[in-house]
Amino acid sequence: MSAISISKGSIKLAGLLFKPESPLAAKAPAIVVIHPGGGVKEQAASLYAKKLSQQGFIAICYDAAHQGASEGIPHFLEDPAARVTDASAVADYLEKLDYVDRGRIYIVGICAGGGYAVAAAKSDHRFKAASIVSAVNIGDGARLGWYGKEEVLGKAAALDQVAQAISAEATGSEPATAPYVPPTLDDSTPHDLREAHDYYLTPRAQHPNAANKMLLRSTGLVMNFDAWQFADVFLTQPLLIIVGEKAESRWHSEKLHDILDGKHTALEKVVVPNGRHMDFYDDETYINPAIDKIVKFFNNMK
Repeated sequence: MSAISISKGSIKLAGLLFKPESPLAAKAPAIVVIHPGGGVKEQAASLYAKKLSQQGFIAICYDAAHQGASEGIPHFLEDPAARVTDASAVADYLEKLDYVDRGRIYIVGICAGGGYAVAAAKSDHRFKAASIVSAVNIGDGARLGWYGKEEVLGKAAALDQVAQAISAEATGSEPATAPYVPPTLDDSTPHDLREAHDYYLTPRAQHPNAANKMLLRSTGLVMNFDAWQFADVFLTQPLLIIVGEKAESRWHSEKLHDILDGKHTALEKVVVPNGRHMDFYDDETYINPAIDKIVKFFNNMK
């Protein structure tokens, strides 16, 4: 593994490059791995990148622009449009490596990274196939809530409050932020978000660059984003969906599958028995079979 710097316009993205341990006999396929919302490359994304490299792939994980160790002002911004073009910047980097097979560049995303992976593949067909794990369409999540059952119309008032906070910031106040995962828990906290709290905010996976905060000005950008929009038109590449049977976020994957089912000839969905959303972040009981599925799926693209 080596630390790399990825050019994206006027800024640099901080990345980690993983290569197969065995010497490359020929040009190798490559995978861009996108981290979850609120995460950084050193957490779940690097675990996937490392395991995929052990199966013969060049793999890069990286911090999103405005986040982690990457550049981009303001910091702590969750900008879906930037998240999508980040992936294309990593593809640019890979295409310049003489040991990468440019015709076999794939993309993998975890949680919100899964939504961004689909959005990136829709717009950038250099990604020849995609796989998403515990996927979340962050826009739908903001509009409909964790369970996908909230009323969208009620969210307009939230944007009014955000506008007030941005106005205050513009006139000198400290930028307002919101947490990605609940900083405190109570009886109403969804099961998977309880596990997310444990993952991000305890030694289990806590990282100094994952501060569990995003600028409140991100809210409008997220609310207006839909990773699944036009997927039935522009996502022509093969897609593998991996989701836990008991994940409270499963509705995101099912919605995408319903959009594509019958219109996409290379669509595969794997529902993992008893799996929860966070099981695919660091539990090898779930991660290793997921990696096997991804490797087999991408190797069939030959």
